[in-house]
Amino acid sequence: MVHLRKGDVDVLARTLFGEARGEKRAGMEAVAWVIVNRARRGPPRFPATISEVCKQRWQFTCWNATDPNSRLCAAVDESTPSFLLALNVATAVLGGMVEDPTKGADHYHTIGMKTYPDWASKMQLQTVIGKHRFYSEQMKGG
Repeated sequence: MVHLRKGDVDVLARTLFGEARGEKRAGMEAVAWVIVNRARRGPPRFPATISEVCKQRWQFTCWNATDPNSRLCAAVDESTPSFLLALNVATAVLGGMVEDPTKGADHYHTIGMKTYPDWASKMQLQTVIGKHRFYSEQMKGG
């Protein structure tokens, strides 16, 4: 299980807002589980905590200082309905109230991309939820 640290719920909620605010609850839950699955796998491949996974360099664009979304994610509060949903989802997932709908996925991308990332062809597609495709780093056929 993942050990929670102070601020993990807030950081996860801001990540969900930045990455999946256009999704319904199920889509946000799936993105949250990718983050939890990475933290569970931990080092050396991924950081060991929820906040470190969310803020790992170049992984979630809402934490990239050059991304226009980063200011919005930093400033959003509970008066924004989609952030309130993200807080609720983060609390529920980290509190063990939501099962993993991604079948252990640790990567995802939006289905709206003109070309999928190179890494996607090397991974096992686990499921499609909302506007995202979810993958396991386990290599195809392995």
